[in-house]
Formats: sequence, structure tokens, C-alpha cells
Amino acid sequence: MSLDRLKQAESDLRAGLAPSPPPEEAFVGGGDYLQISQEFLRYFVEIAGLEPSHNVLDVGCGIGRMAAGLSRYLDPEQGRYIGFDPVRPGIDWCVKAYADKPNFSFHWVDLYNELYRPEGSVLATRFRFPADDAFADLAVLTSVFTHLYEPEIAAYLRELKRVVKPTGRIFATAYLFDGDAPAENAWPHLAFNISDPNYPHRWHVDGFPPLAAVCFKESYFAALVEDCTGRKADIRPGRWRGGPGPWFQDLVLI
Repeated sequence: MSLDRLKQAESDLRAGLAPSPPPEEAFVGGGDYLQISQEFLRYFVEIAGLEPSHNVLDVGCGIGRMAAGLSRYLDPEQGRYIGFDPVRPGIDWCVKAYADKPNFSFHWVDLYNELYRPEGSVLATRFRFPADDAFADLAVLTSVFTHLYEPEIAAYLRELKRVVKPTGRIFATAYLFDGDAPAENAWPHLAFNISDPNYPHRWHVDGFPPLAAVCFKESYFAALVEDCTGRKADIRPGRWRGGPGPWFQDLVLI
């Protein structure tokens, strides 16, 4: 049933039947909005085992790019979706776009981030996700850990342990490296060539604010995941560092 539902959802997305914002408002990265939503929906189903009846928590949902595909896949009577983000215009757009879907809810959160929301009043290390204990069959974090420091990541992982069911999965993307430093790659905007002597497991891109893109040593990140969640991370390298893909960032399944 899940594969049949996936095929229908993909057909709907190709036909443009899911909500999508004007291109100038889609601040969640480059590429075709609905095509990327379709790509990740397939990962959620085929890699993370998402079923139409499941509950999904979308951490850092932005302007609903993951929600678009999920809105065509989740069963409106059984599956639920909760998304939250500190960028208010994105949440406002989603609330209107999904007003006819009572099983979808979006929450604006006043989170502090030194790059993206320096005016935020709530520290990520003290933030409680807007979801009940053991709510989620799948928690999604696409390009969230790429913009956080270690204490914030640890806090998020502990919250994920609270909100994800024991049988549930966490699907995240990240930039990770093996060895002593990130290897050179074919993507100039991801030349991770700046490190801090106090944090040898973390690298940044020269000429950009530190949180514009963060790359962590894979063994450090895996240990942090296990320490905070009690689970082992299944890390699958992305195309950005020469992995077989087809995903670009590294996939982290927890």
C-alpha cells in the first residue's frame, strides 16, 4: 500500500497538485520546490519506512517543502504532521496553504540563531519541541544540523529522543567528514577549510559566517547521536563528498 500511495503522491507532485509558494518566496534553497519534495518523500518511504498512517515531525520546516509531498502521501484520517520553524513568513504561508488539512499543523517558534535569527528570544538548548512525548513515527531534519553548534545539536537530539516513538526513525541531513579534515570536493561553496583549534571536529567555510555551513567529523557526530538518543546513527555519504548518492548532503538515519 505504501508504494502505491507513493506512486500516486509522486504523480500528484509532478502535476503540481501540492501547495507551492512563488519562487521568490521559497527561501529553503535552490532547485525545483516540488521536485525536491518528491525526491525526499521517496527517501522517507523507501529508506526510513514511512507509512501513510504515520505521524511526522518536521523540524525546521521552512516554507513547507517537505510538507508538500507529505500532504499527498499521509492518510488524512490517520497520519498527522507537525512542522515548526523560526522564520515567521514561511509559517504564515504554510498555515494558509494547508488550512484545508486539519491533520497538518505549523508552529512559529521564537528561536535564537546567531546567523538566521539573532533577535530570537528562546535558546535552542532550552527549547521544547511542540509535540507530545512519543508523537512521531518519523522526525525529519533537512539541513538543520548544518546550521547549529554542538550544544544546540545535543539539545535537539535529546528532544528527538522524547518525541520519537521507540519504533520510530529520525531522518536528518548533515555535512560530515572522515579523517582529520574535510576532503576537497567539486562544490566551491562547500570548501570547508576553516577550523577552530578548540573544536577540531568542526569545520567552516572561509569567507562566510560560521553557521552558514558546518561540517562535523563523522565519528564525533555519531558519538553525539548515541550519547543523546541511545541509538546508533546509520550514516550514508552524499554526493557533496563523493558518495554514491543520489542525495546531496549526507543522510543520517537514527
